[in-house]
Order: sequence, then C-alpha cells, then structure tokens
Amino acid sequence: MIRKRNIIIAAVLVVVLVILFIGFKLLVSVGNPKYFYNYLHETKGSLQAELSITNASGADDSVARPTENTDPVKRGVVQRVEADGKEVDSYEREEKIAFSDSMLKSISDVKGLVTFRGNYSRTKSSVGTASVKEEKFTRVWDYSTGKILKSNGVDYWSGNGWTGQPLLIEWTKETKALMNMTDAAKAKDGLVEVIYPGMDGSIHFLDAETGEETRPAIHVGMTFKGTASLYPDGRTPLLFCGSGDAQTGPFGENVSQRFYIYSLIDGKLLYEGGFNDGFAPRIWHAYDSSPVIDPVTDTLIYPGENGVIYTLKLNTLYDEKTGELSISPTDIVKFTFDIPGKYEEGGTLWGSECSGTVWNGYFFLGDNGGSIYCLDLNAMKMVWINDVKEDINSSPIFVTENGYHYIYVATTLKYGYDSHNMGIAAIYKLNAMTGEIVWKKPYEVHTVKGYAGGVLSTGAVGTGALSDYIFYSVSKTPELEGGYIAALNRADGSEAWITDIDMYSWSSTIFFTSQEGKNYLIQGCQNGDLLLMDASTGKVLDKMNFGSGIEATPALFGNRLILATRSEKIFGVKID
Repeated sequence: MIRKRNIIIAAVLVVVLVILFIGFKLLVSVGNPKYFYNYLHETKGSLQAELSITNASGADDSVARPTENTDPVKRGVVQRVEADGKEVDSYEREEKIAFSDSMLKSISDVKGLVTFRGNYSRTKSSVGTASVKEEKFTRVWDYSTGKILKSNGVDYWSGNGWTGQPLLIEWTKETKALMNMTDAAKAKDGLVEVIYPGMDGSIHFLDAETGEETRPAIHVGMTFKGTASLYPDGRTPLLFCGSGDAQTGPFGENVSQRFYIYSLIDGKLLYEGGFNDGFAPRIWHAYDSSPVIDPVTDTLIYPGENGVIYTLKLNTLYDEKTGELSISPTDIVKFTFDIPGKYEEGGTLWGSECSGTVWNGYFFLGDNGGSIYCLDLNAMKMVWINDVKEDINSSPIFVTENGYHYIYVATTLKYGYDSHNMGIAAIYKLNAMTGEIVWKKPYEVHTVKGYAGGVLSTGAVGTGALSDYIFYSVSKTPELEGGYIAALNRADGSEAWITDIDMYSWSSTIFFTSQEGKNYLIQGCQNGDLLLMDASTGKVLDKMNFGSGIEATPALFGNRLILATRSEKIFGVKID
C-alpha cells in the first residue's frame, strides 16, 4: 500500500514538474502564459500554392504601368513629395537615374558584398567559390563585441541581430595604403575586410581570415540592426549605415535615429540625416533598410521606417592618389504616401524595414502595412501598388527570367491576427512591371508578441542546375518554435522540397556552388544552430551550434563564413 502511494506521489510530482517546466519555458520564451495554446497546437504549415499565370502578361515590357487592380489612384493613394525643403505638386530629376542591366552587373561583380544580399537585385548571397570535400564546418576565430542600452532605459541591444549582414570587400593595395588600417592589414595580399556595424553602437573592422582588427572601430553610440552599404563601385571608400533605435542622451534627452555617411579613409563622419523630420508621417525614424547608391548620378536612396524615402545627390569628390574624400549633399528629395483608412497618423504601419531593389529608373519596396509598390525615381511618383496584407520584412528580389521581369517578396504575420495569433504569411511572385501577383505560396504560422512568424528572411535565388528554384526560411510553423527551409519552383510556387528545422530562423539563407560543382545552402537558426544543407534535396549535411541565436544573416567569401550572434560574438568559420 505504501509503495502504491509512493508511486502515485511520484507520478503527481512528475506531472507538476512538467507543468512548471512548460510554464517556465512560456515565460522565458514569449513572456506570456496565454501562448500555452500555441505550444499545444500546430498550425497547418505549408498550404497549396495559388497560381495566376495570366498576371505575367506585360512582364517583358521595359516600362512599368499599373493595371486596374494596382493603380495607385484607384487604390486611394495620396502621394507627397518634398524637394529642398518645400513640398511640391510634381518633380522631375535633372540627372536621370537608370539602373541598367550592365550597370547592375558591374555592381554585382565587385569582389565583395557591398550591401544586403550583395547587390541591388538582392540576389548575391556569396562571393566566389569554395572547395568543399568533407562538407563540414570548422570554427576558426571569434571576436567579442558588446551591448548598448535601449531607448527604454531598461533593456539592452546586444551582439548582432536582424538583418545585420556584414559587408565584405577586398580593397586594392593602393586604396588600403590611404586608409587608417594597421600596417599588417595594409601589407596583406588578398585581405578581405569585414565591415560590421553592430547592436553595440560600434562599427567593427576585421580580417575575414583571422578575425584580427584591421583598423580602429568607429564608436557611434547608436545601435545598428540593419545592413550597411558601401559605395558600389568597390573603390570609393564611403560607408552608409542607419541606426535602428533612438538613444537617451547625457541629459536625459531623446536622440533620434538617423542615417550616417562615414569616410573609410580616416573613419570620420561626413554626414548625418533623416532625423526629427517633420515631413515624416511617423515619429519612429529607424533605418533598418540597406540603402541604394546610384554611382552614375552619385545619388543616395535611403528608405526609413518613418514612412519616407530620401534621395540625396552626394557630390562626391575623391582623389584616389591622395585619399582626399568629401561629400556635399544637395537636391534632397523626400517621398511619402498615405492611404486614408489604412494608415493611421503616427501608426506602426508606416515605413519600411526591408531593403529596396532597383531596375532601370524604378525602385521596388515593401512596407510595414503590407504595401508593395514601384516608385519612379526620376519623377518620385508611384507607378503601381499592391496589397499583400501582412508586414513586409523580407526584402524584394528583382529577377529577369527569359526576358520577363519579376519581384519575389514575402510577408510576416502581424501580432494580434486572431485570438491565438495564428494566421497566413506568404511568399509571392509579382509581375515587376504591373505589380500583379503571378503566384502566392501561403503558410499558416504562429506570431507571438516580440517574436514574429512567417518570412523575415530574404530568399536565395538558385543558379546553374538549380536556377529553377528559390529558397526561403519560414519561421514559427507548424510548431511555435519550429520552422521550414523550402525550395520553391519559380514557375508556380510549388515546393520542390521542404525541410523541418528544430528552431525557426529569421536569418536569410545563403546559396553557393562549390568548385566541385555541388550546390549548398547555409542557414543560421534562432537556437544557435548553423546548418550546411544539400540545396538539391534539403538534406542537412552538418550542424554546428554557436550558443546563441544567429539572427543576423551571415556572409560567405570563398570558403570563409562570417557570422554573428546575439551573445556579443562575431565568428569566423571555414567550410571544408
């Protein structure tokens, strides 16, 4: 009898411990026990793709135009433009911006990753090729960063987060000689410099091979979540980056977020802008978007989370012999828009966290309100707009397929979708010339407060034998902490394969081809796992854990991978 009672007591204790463990996990993971429902219920996960192939009509044109469905006027869009401090009814740029195919290719051919996803089509996730024989990761070095207090005065931004991709560049020997680099960095042939603005409020400069500092860090004091950009010719040493949170100043004042332009000759600040802007419909002036620079007209294009797209003529002067470098921005033009009834004054639907893509004179961008649109940069006027309903954190990708121009973009499920925070996020293929949806691939996902589900990653476009596919990570599906890596057929959005991962990912997937001709994916996950996958099948070939979430997108140069975690570390990893 005593033994039976002891067994019952032991069983009750086990049940209590399990309940306490689940409760503790809920509180730690999502901060609210109401998400117990989400832990117990899976979503439907991957759903049937929806194809509308007739919407591809006109994608082979070179001039963008709206349809009945995507006409900004018929959708009630109210557009505003400010030029040199004055609001104007119309605008026409004197020097025309034209991102031609040849110019975009020259930017993509720069030996490095000069912006988020490497180029302005957002299609370059790696540089060069690597010899891969063992299909294994080897940790080579690590570098400690830090943290900075958030604007709430309580919590901290630490390490590196979303989107947070490092920039990689192989400067010429002549350019290095002009810079404030260490003697060792200047003397090293083939040096690949890592340029990494972080959440700790500093911009770090490292040797990709060794992790040693190549020059002094720039201590800005404002957190950086997004990905910076370099001047895209690979020669002019200008760095563009934007802060992702406000700061509290020394006297308790609010220091607004802004974007910065730095000289990489001596690390000096040349310009800061986009702060305390009365033209902006939203007070939140964060800059997570990776900016675009037109090297022909010397024009910066910078979207903000305040609902404004800024363009500035930089008037860059750079002497490659002496290292004298200066800018003197003029022709400052701003664009914003409203859809009455959809956007609320000061509301969170304004603005963009994703990075825009370009082609010809067009700029394609998504926003927090689910609007994806095409802006004519020379008239600063919206050409077409479509509503994909949910938040667009995934950066749009521009591709040309057999002469037809398309945009790939994906959504994140907003918090509060329903009582259980479960709903649809989707990956889309759009006609880039009209904005019409060619196909939609939906996923049912979870979103809990502070931890969004759906697609925060930007797709990786396959090449060579896998040029028919695009790869995405989808978070918080079907389990609350689960996720997928999916290979989608670019023709119809169907899945060629799908792989369940142990923990969801906000980090964007890297696609690369080895010297041996095999195609691989690299994926960072929120539990610190780094995955090496066969891109043909989705099979995980190797896994290494780094102890903390890999939220930032890694960067690959040859067989050298640079990644960072939220636990204040940057790592150098070799792929063997």
